[in-house]
Amino acid sequence: ERVHWVTSKSHPVDVHAASVPLIGFPTGCLYRAGAIHALESVGRAWHMAYSSSSLSGIQAAVAAGMGLSILSEMSIQADHRVLTAKEGFAPINKTEVALMASPDASPATLRLADRLAEFCDAVQAKAA
Repeated sequence: ERVHWVTSKSHPVDVHAASVPLIGFPTGCLYRAGAIHALESVGRAWHMAYSSSSLSGIQAAVAAGMGLSILSEMSIQADHRVLTAKEGFAPINKTEVALMASPDASPATLRLADRLAEFCDAVQAKAA
């Protein structure tokens, strides 16, 4: 899944600030870890400005100008602006998601796993 650094279109964050205000999911999220790693690997200071377990909460916080985040292409909204390498935010490596279901899972669980895999395949095909 391709992800991008985003800020608010109407209330953009100062990308040259001494400490980058970061918006993300709680500790343990791959996106949060990826954003922190990307910032630290280029020596950028950061602080967690807002954290939410809800994608809509993160999208709203970005739109309001509370900070920067990384979002998948399908999660970027009209009131977000993608940041570029020229602004100091190089592309983030693609994220991979793995779905594992126990062979002895219920038929309903296995059907759900199949549908989720089909959805991910469709999203990946659109991005290619």
